[in-house]
Order: sequence, then structure tokens, then C-alpha cells
Amino acid sequence: MSIEIPQSHQDLLNNPVVVTLTTVSKEGEPYSVAVWKRWDGKHLLITSDSGVRKHRNVQGNPHVSVMALDPDNPYRYISIGGVADIVEEGVIEELDRQTLHFVNEPHYFGSREPAENAATFKGVILKIRPTRVVTLG
Repeated sequence: MSIEIPQSHQDLLNNPVVVTLTTVSKEGEPYSVAVWKRWDGKHLLITSDSGVRKHRNVQGNPHVSVMALDPDNPYRYISIGGVADIVEEGVIEELDRQTLHFVNEPHYFGSREPAENAATFKGVILKIRPTRVVTLG
């Protein structure tokens, strides 16, 4: 069962706000990184290169946390705890959707990275189902 996101803080998920993703390794070490995201109404979608630390951490421990801080008010935020599934299909399409949303460019490869890198790119989508939501402000 998914948790409802309060209407008062949905803008932090729907607008192009960079979020902090925290994962935990199998050894219990936390790791936080700033990332783009997309909210589909039920899940947070975060892309990752395959095999990097955040991907490896989720492979070993799917419990994650995501925090979106209001860029106009540092005392307003939403923190989401959840469980991430790893999706291997549609990664470049998701990168393109997020690139359009965050920087108004239609394609990730060709605007953020050289177009020729798309042919060898191996990535995943971390599809996060919220299980806990905390808001402030």
C-alpha cells in the first residue's frame, strides 16, 4: 500500500526540485546524493547509472529516503521513506522526461552528455514506493 502525499507539499515533488536520495549499504553505511526525480502520482522515479554506489546499495538494501527541500523556504520540506524497485527498461526515456522537466532540453544524450554515449549507456530506474512521509512548513 502506498502512502498519500499531502496536497500541501506535492509541489516539491511535481516541480523541478533537486532532491537528496539516501541509500544504505549492506554494511549499514548511509550514502546521500543530490538527484533529479519525477513523481508519477504513486512513485518517485530516480535514474542511475548501472553499478554505481546508489544502485549497488539499493540492490543490497531497497529501503531508501528522499528529501525535497523548498528552494524558497529552508524550513519547508518533505521527507519520504520508501522501498525502491530496480527497473531496467525505459531508462533513456525517463532520463529524457527528467531532462525536459529540469533543464527544458528534450534529450539527455545530446544536451547533458554526448549523443554517442547513449549507445553504450547502462542505467536503471529506482522506482520508489513511499512507506512513510514527514512534512514541515
